[in-house]
Amino acid sequence: MTTPHLAPLTPDMAKRLSGTPLLLLLDIDGTLSPIALRPGDAVVPPETQALLRALGAARGVIVAAVSGRAADDARRMLDVDSAWIVGNHGMEVAPPGKRAAVRDDVAAFVDRIAAACRRATDALRGYDGVIVEDKRWTLSVHYRRAARASVPDIERIAGEITAELGLKLTRGKEVLEIRPPLDVHKGSASVELAQSLGALTDGASVLAAGDDRTDEDMFRVLRARAPEAVTVRVGGADETAAEFRVPDPARFRELLEALLVLRG
Repeated sequence: MTTPHLAPLTPDMAKRLSGTPLLLLLDIDGTLSPIALRPGDAVVPPETQALLRALGAARGVIVAAVSGRAADDARRMLDVDSAWIVGNHGMEVAPPGKRAAVRDDVAAFVDRIAAACRRATDALRGYDGVIVEDKRWTLSVHYRRAARASVPDIERIAGEITAELGLKLTRGKEVLEIRPPLDVHKGSASVELAQSLGALTDGASVLAAGDDRTDEDMFRVLRARAPEAVTVRVGGADETAAEFRVPDPARFRELLEALLVLRG
């Protein structure tokens, strides 16, 4: 079934986003920030940051970043003091103004993740354009800038390291994620946060947005748990579990602007 494009804001969307609290669960890269060739080059535009600060100050609105980045890195990019941060695909959570806390079951794998990072760095050193990003609780192998002919070898090496260390390999947009072998993802973390903040009760609202395969977990779990939640896929032409789609971060910012008008 074709996912309809969302024109900010239809009357139905306005109604579904008028509850209190309204929780915004927002991916960063590709959703708030355009995708960059290098992870360190990505920037959330200042006008988007200002908009999120205004939304975070609006009555009854809670802003939360749900990112594959480490929590500290996600907070640096977002630069919104009032925001909750869910980092490393749900492995760690930071309340506004506080340090991130990692799950105990995730922390048990810290040595294996460190070993995987060392091995991946050494094994992939000869592949131009590959970046191994150490996020402590997980690691990412970015190959956006690598030669297309090298991708099968990169995937094989990452898969072998993952299997030998008893870890879990997932895929995103030209990135391989090596994680602890746990059933923890953006979907499980989003529902846990929403429940703790009262956003799954009658009269509450949720908006979730993302652009990647890892965000599909968030869409699926939220739509099952809270059918009235508004789920938005940003960009891409592949199938999505989100109810709506916008073409790029600029159009998603327009949706947020309309939401700020709605919430005053």
